[in-house]
Amino acid sequence: MSKSKPKLTLLLILLMTILNAETLDESLNGFDDEPSITKIEKKIEKDDIMDGFDDEPINSAQREDGKLVGVLGDFTGKVTEQIAYSYSDDAPHDNISSAKTSLLLDYEHKFDNGFKIKTNAKAYYDAIYDIRGKEKYSDDERDELKDELELYDAYIEGNIADNIDLKLGRQVVVWGRSDTIRVTDVLNPLDNRRPGMVDIEDLRLPVAMAKLDYFIDDWRITPMAILEQRFSKNPPSWGAFNPNQKSLPSDKDYSDITPALSIGAEFSGWDINFYASQLRDDTGHFDKGKIAHDKVNMFGSALNILKGSWLLKSELAHFDGLKYSTIPNKEFKRTDALLGVEYNGIADTLISYDIAMRNIHDYDQKLAQEPLPKEERAYQHAFRVSSDFANATIKANYLLSLFGSSADQGGFQRAWVKYDISDGIYANIGLVDYIGGSKRFDSVANNDMLFTDITYSF
Repeated sequence: MSKSKPKLTLLLILLMTILNAETLDESLNGFDDEPSITKIEKKIEKDDIMDGFDDEPINSAQREDGKLVGVLGDFTGKVTEQIAYSYSDDAPHDNISSAKTSLLLDYEHKFDNGFKIKTNAKAYYDAIYDIRGKEKYSDDERDELKDELELYDAYIEGNIADNIDLKLGRQVVVWGRSDTIRVTDVLNPLDNRRPGMVDIEDLRLPVAMAKLDYFIDDWRITPMAILEQRFSKNPPSWGAFNPNQKSLPSDKDYSDITPALSIGAEFSGWDINFYASQLRDDTGHFDKGKIAHDKVNMFGSALNILKGSWLLKSELAHFDGLKYSTIPNKEFKRTDALLGVEYNGIADTLISYDIAMRNIHDYDQKLAQEPLPKEERAYQHAFRVSSDFANATIKANYLLSLFGSSADQGGFQRAWVKYDISDGIYANIGLVDYIGGSKRFDSVANNDMLFTDITYSF
């Protein structure tokens, strides 16, 4: 837990600061007492029509003055107990492979002038490493998966003018619309240490950013400064999802600031967005014993059209400046494209299918020798069905994600049911099946597992 001490210290300092909310209220009294109504608030109904899934806030109450309160005042949170059973994996990842306890503690306070501060921390402890004996697992796996304490969201936001909103701090910014395949959604890294277990929305890692939203009629212009360089967390060596018996190199450290910009508009039945950013390549390449993440330029767009019960989705992204470990002195360009469709014409049911193609320009055959081999054109498919039953207290879900032009290069499928037991308490039970067909998935094809969890929100 020594690695967590700086994070714990930061968290304690932040919590002590936000607990003194009255002092912060006084310091912000220079703003108007009544919050301005921004154009984004006027777009709520239109956004709801276009959104396939609504975010569900953590269980809380609301006072007449609009401030969020819960069992612990302005604090809310949830506790989750999860058990995973691997019925075909090898020791020590067979049978009960995870017995995880997770805690999310969330603080949100809205000031009288309309500004809001939000922060949350996540912690977990997986008892299986102590139950089965820590000597059975590698140091890499224990360090990454046994326990963790981390500060996640930590930002302040509000409107600084009638048509300008500010959001400053660690946050998640989603570009594009696909719930499964990332094309233009490039600003936040992912926690990939247990792939296939949960959706992308639960995998994104917040990044410190300064973001302005400027509204002109139906258009929103959003310049951003990426203040923190974070990269995706990958499965540890000697683990169930990475059998490689060589420790992964650490990432090079970067402290620079990179820019990003999105311009978008929502109209009746359709919306469009344009994106541009300079970012550090999340995948990176090996360089002198570490993983280097060189800067790349990204330009993209997303178009969504709502027609009756059908939602048509498209995304396009072009990357310039990519480097690979087998040819480190050459820069490559890649163009990614996605087409998708959602159908909600069946009561309480949503069906979607997305397909993405990634094309590397001026392809070199040496890229086939990458640790994860690169093809000139790579394809990914995602099929999803979700349906509500019993007055929306039961939600059944199925997701199939496969790679290859003919969906023959492996992937996974996941089926799960969520049951709302009572107010603030729900349970999940499901199955994850990993499918071989390529080097990437053959090594994890025996990781199939059953899982169940129960969550209490307070």
